[in-house]
Amino acid sequence: MTIWMPELAGTRGPKYLAIADAIGTAVADGSLPAGAKLPPQRNLAYDLGVTLGTITRAYREAERRGLVGGEVGRGTYVMDMKRRAEKDGIIEFEPALPGIVDMTHATMPVQEAGIALSMTLAEIAQQSDLSPLANYQMNTSMTRHFEAGAAWMTELGVPTTAGNIAITSGVQHGTMVTMMAMARPGDGLILEALTYPGVIRVAQHLGHRTETVALDAEGMLPSSLDEVCRRSSARLLYCQPSVHNPTTATMSVPRRVAIAEVARRHGLTIIEDNVWSAVGPDHPPPLATFAPERTFFLSGPAKCMAGGLRVAFAHCPENQVDRVRAMVRMTSWMTAPLMAEVASRWITDGTAKHLTETIRKTIRKRVELARTYFAGFNIHSDPSVSFIWLELPAPWRAAEFRAEAEARGVRVLTGETFTAGRDAAPHAVRISVGGNLNIKDVEHALATLTEILRSPPGAAAAVM
Repeated sequence: MTIWMPELAGTRGPKYLAIADAIGTAVADGSLPAGAKLPPQRNLAYDLGVTLGTITRAYREAERRGLVGGEVGRGTYVMDMKRRAEKDGIIEFEPALPGIVDMTHATMPVQEAGIALSMTLAEIAQQSDLSPLANYQMNTSMTRHFEAGAAWMTELGVPTTAGNIAITSGVQHGTMVTMMAMARPGDGLILEALTYPGVIRVAQHLGHRTETVALDAEGMLPSSLDEVCRRSSARLLYCQPSVHNPTTATMSVPRRVAIAEVARRHGLTIIEDNVWSAVGPDHPPPLATFAPERTFFLSGPAKCMAGGLRVAFAHCPENQVDRVRAMVRMTSWMTAPLMAEVASRWITDGTAKHLTETIRKTIRKRVELARTYFAGFNIHSDPSVSFIWLELPAPWRAAEFRAEAEARGVRVLTGETFTAGRDAAPHAVRISVGGNLNIKDVEHALATLTEILRSPPGAAAAVM
């Protein structure tokens, strides 16, 4: 056991956070090396003169930050940060072996974007002077790019002007800089109980305390959000009202109105991730239309035009855009002007609409195919996105199903990947039918998964 004592003199705020911060500092400077065992909670509580509950909360907070891990009967140990860093991607992607159909990537099928990009770059190359695209943009982007972003936001149902637009290097980057602009390390962030893994990682690295809200078939429950707001000091909410990842749930208009009312009552700032619903034409108005004074609305072309076009647009509430642009400057100075130029041209010349329609038709056919294969099972889907959410029938457990699927040549993601809090992950898997998979691979994989579902799990190994 490591002899270690946090120094709390002069610290402010809750003691459990000060202890968790001290653990982080000790891990960073080597005072607590990988594998070191922290003092038993009761002992440390006695030595520091605090309650056992304070130490329990501190250890849990350190675990949430990825600093330590615990095992019943063995205590709490410092994690190997080198190994953690190697695996700390949004999703732990592993190269697919030959013969493996990888259905873990929620990306759109490869379509005509490459051809469109070639034509657009040729048009750009005809200009006599490309200096503006080769130089720094002191306001993070060019005026015409902000205007194109405003047109894109308006098309998605959020009327706005160039003055309220921030341009980022993708929605993932946009989410991060908005969180940086609107919250500080240690502040509370509210997430859906199941959510996009990238935002979980961002929250951890920015040092936010996360609270989770329960979901139903429409997504976030207003009553659960209200309860979380009442018992916590969190003032920032990240959510996906349209085509929730991974469940594909979409909030009805009454649900959006109720969420907006709760947010307004408790002074919540909302980050609305609209990356998926940009492909779907039939979704309700964005949450930003019901709470415009407090909602940052983010969307981009990655899921509806081209994943390599690392550009996104953030519609900001009045008087908030400068804060987000400042964080863009801090993290990357600007989005690559050439990328912003391509995205802007596609929005204004009709290419965006054409690519979106083409992708939409392909996805709709693949989702219909998946629904045919999984008929009779509890699946959730949206015809405009490339993944489905499959709730596994008893007695299948998610880990067992994933292992069996991979043993038979198909890779899927379990609910554990998307679980934001400490509650048990659902026995469900997300299955993508997009990406680089051709239709034959998709059909083969769906047939394999269906066959597994119709069979009982393998007999458990004997226990001695």
